[in-house]
Amino acid sequence: MTNAEIANAELTVELAGDHVATLEINRPPSNHFSVGLIGQLADACEQLAAGGRCRAIVLCSAGRVFCAGADFSDAQAIGTADGTHLYDFAVRLFEQPLPIVAAVQGAAIGGGLGLAMAADFRVAAPEARFAANFALLGIHQGFALSVTLPAAVGQQKALELLYTGRRVAGPQAHAIGLADRMAASGRAREEAHALAAEIAAAAPLAVRSIRATMRGPLAEQARAAMERERAEQERLMTTSDWREGLAAVSARRPANFTGR
Repeated sequence: MTNAEIANAELTVELAGDHVATLEINRPPSNHFSVGLIGQLADACEQLAAGGRCRAIVLCSAGRVFCAGADFSDAQAIGTADGTHLYDFAVRLFEQPLPIVAAVQGAAIGGGLGLAMAADFRVAAPEARFAANFALLGIHQGFALSVTLPAAVGQQKALELLYTGRRVAGPQAHAIGLADRMAASGRAREEAHALAAEIAAAAPLAVRSIRATMRGPLAEQARAAMERERAEQERLMTTSDWREGLAAVSARRPANFTGR
């Protein structure tokens, strides 16, 4: 990789000579995102698109975990004191014009699954784990999974994954459409880069035009979905089940939900 565009403690962006940029999240060990990190990702995508040299993006993470979503032990996990919400930035990932290939080398959980599903494609390693675990926390799904999950796996499979919150391993994720390609163990990033380079080798104006036709409506669908998701999340965060879900996850025990 050459020509680092952005480098800080949480995010590194490098643009290679084959017109593929790599965005690497570095928030070990779980790579939880924050409002600020999603804003940085959106900024980086938009800057790369405006620069004219980048034609495709690989989204990846350092370490063993792709992204475990929001860290709800942080009082501002999905919203800041000034009123900025995570989804204000997340919608920009759907609006930016460059194809994104996510390299999922480990767990993509909750909002981390939502982040992976915001990409055009997902390349998974066998050790990857995907889970929309919101119901197990006592909360509504978010990050536009209401739209992206059924689009990838179908309505019925999406309902099953959302209702149960169960984890899906890499090979099964590939079988049901959560992952578009399987990589050998430890090679998710390389395979994702190969797919992104194949895309970048095509005519860039044509790719952007095709993407706008095929994914253009998704940005507005995602915006509308996140408005509903945010309202439901805020409502459910006032319940006893939400507090029990968080406590159970923290204690690594089954939750005892009461419907209150």
